[in-house]
Amino acid sequence: MEAKKERVKLLELEPNIVLLFSAIAIPVIILGALLILGTVRSEMNRLVGEDLLGGTAEDTARHLDTYLLNGLTTVSVVTASSNLHDAVVRSNQTYRESPAAIQKRLEAIDHEWTRARGAVPLALDVVRGQPSEYLRRITALHPSYREMLLTDRFGALVAATNITSDYYQADEEWWRKAFGDGDSGSVYIGDVVFDASAGAYTLEVAVPVREEAGEQATEVIGVLKTLIGVEELFSVIGSVKRGQSGHALLVSSEDGTVIAGRDAQDVMKRSYPAFAQLQENLQQGRRAFASRQGEDLWLSAFARLPQPAFAQFGDWVVVVQQRYDEIHAATRRATTYLVAFFVGMVLLVLLLSLYLHYRLVKPIREIDLREEMDRLPESSASS
Repeated sequence: MEAKKERVKLLELEPNIVLLFSAIAIPVIILGALLILGTVRSEMNRLVGEDLLGGTAEDTARHLDTYLLNGLTTVSVVTASSNLHDAVVRSNQTYRESPAAIQKRLEAIDHEWTRARGAVPLALDVVRGQPSEYLRRITALHPSYREMLLTDRFGALVAATNITSDYYQADEEWWRKAFGDGDSGSVYIGDVVFDASAGAYTLEVAVPVREEAGEQATEVIGVLKTLIGVEELFSVIGSVKRGQSGHALLVSSEDGTVIAGRDAQDVMKRSYPAFAQLQENLQQGRRAFASRQGEDLWLSAFARLPQPAFAQFGDWVVVVQQRYDEIHAATRRATTYLVAFFVGMVLLVLLLSLYLHYRLVKPIREIDLREEMDRLPESSASS
C-alpha cells in the first residue's frame, strides 16, 4: 500500500513537472529571441547609419568641396591677370574729388543707369572694352561661370560680361564683404540663389583684387564678382542613391533650407523636415539619427562640407538618408525566422513534456495493472 501511495504522489507531481519545465523554457526562449532581435537591429543601425550612410555623406561632401574649390581657385587666379589689374588701376586714377563727392557722383550715374535699364552710352563703353572681352573669354572656357564683373576700389563698374542692372556696386553685400577694410579683403561666397539674368541657380562669389603696398603688405584696389552655376552641385547630390529610397540632400545648418535635393527642381524651396534632430546631432557630435518625416521613419547621417582656409562655403551639411523599413527589410526577415524558431521550440517543449509524461506514467500504470492481475486469483479463491 505504501508503494502504491508513492506512485500516486508521483503521478500527481508529474503534471507540475511538465508545467515547471515549460514555464522555465518558454520565457528563456522568448528572452533569447528578443535579445537576438535587439542586437541585430542595433548592429544594423550602426552599420548602415554610421558606416554606409555616413561614409556616403563624407564622400559626397568631399566631391562638392573639390568642385567649389576648383571654381574659387580659378576665380582667384583671374584676379591676378595684368589685363584686369591694369584696368582697375586706370579707373582708380581717374578720381580727383573727395570720397564723399566720388560716392555722390557714382550714385548719380547709377540712378541714370538703372532708370534707363543699362541703355546708356557708358554701359556700352564698359561691356565693349578689352577687359570685358577678357572676362567673356574666361566664361567661354568655364561654362559654369554665368556672369563676371569687375569694379574699382569705389565700387564703380570697370568691366562686365554683359550689361548689368546697376552701375554702382559698393552698396552690395558681396562687395562690402570682399573689399573689407581695404587692406586685404576676403573671399566672399553667398547663398545659392536664382539669378533672373542668368536664368539659373547660381553661387555668388566675390574675390578682392589686390596690389602690393610695400614690404609684406597689400591693399585692395577692386573686386571681381562671379556667378557660378551650380548644376554640377545639383548633379552630385542627385546622383547619390541607396536602394529605392536612399538619397542625399545639401542642407543649411543655419536655417534648415534644402539647398539641393534629389532633382534640379528641389532647390531652395523647402526646409529639411528633421532639422531639429540635425541640429541636436551637430551639437552632440553624433552623425547618425532616426527621424519621423511625414508618415515615414528615416535613418539619416550627415557630414559637414570641408572648409578651406581662405573661404567659407557657409554652414552646409550633406545629409544622406534612407527609409527605415527598407533598411530593416533583412531584420524583418530575421524576425520571421526567430518567430518560426520560437514556435518550433515551444512545440518541441510540448512534445518533450508529453514524452516525459508517457515515460513516467507508463511504468507506473504497468505496475498497477500487474498488481490488479495478481489480486484477481485471490479474489476468485475466496469466493
